[in-house]
Amino acid sequence: MKTIIRALLVWLVLLVLVNPAASVIEDDSAYTDYATPGTIPPIEVQQGSIATSRISITNHGNLCYDASLIVQDLPPGITVSPVESQIIDAGKTAEYQITIHASDNASVGAYMVRIADNIANDPNTWQSVELSVTTPPPPPTQAPTTRVTPIARAIPTRPTGPTGEEVAGWGGMDVSIVVRVIAIIGVAVGIAAVLWRRR
Repeated sequence: MKTIIRALLVWLVLLVLVNPAASVIEDDSAYTDYATPGTIPPIEVQQGSIATSRISITNHGNLCYDASLIVQDLPPGITVSPVESQIIDAGKTAEYQITIHASDNASVGAYMVRIADNIANDPNTWQSVELSVTTPPPPPTQAPTTRVTPIARAIPTRPTGPTGEEVAGWGGMDVSIVVRVIAIIGVAVGIAAVLWRRR
């Protein structure tokens, strides 16, 4: 009887120890891929600059995974900053941002690069994305400045005679007019004096 009880106790202990371990073991036949990246839009980067892109990873498994990204087939002169790892819960989606650096002499053209998660024992379903490397636009040219020559105003001159000599006058008046006015005044004064004496 004691032998049977001991055997039952040993069986119960083994059952308790084995069941939790079995609960965390995934059946490889149940999933073709634990996590997959979503559709990635085309990426464009200019020589000597950086570009960013957001990528989503969806966990199709029944466990949490600590996942980052793997990028392959980068063209010459292109590097990617390390992507920080994230915990992705079962059935959840995580967002990642990648930063692409292009050197000044990066090869210009269109390329296909591959991106996948780095989960251990995961088939790494690769997602292809188009990466275009372009030349930067030329710097804007400044419009030439037009030099404006100031126009000097005419300097007022005094009246001149027929031979070109300067003629003096009253307030810039013609001398001939001044002489005529004086003559008329003198005649008028003379006539007035004669008439006054005859009285």
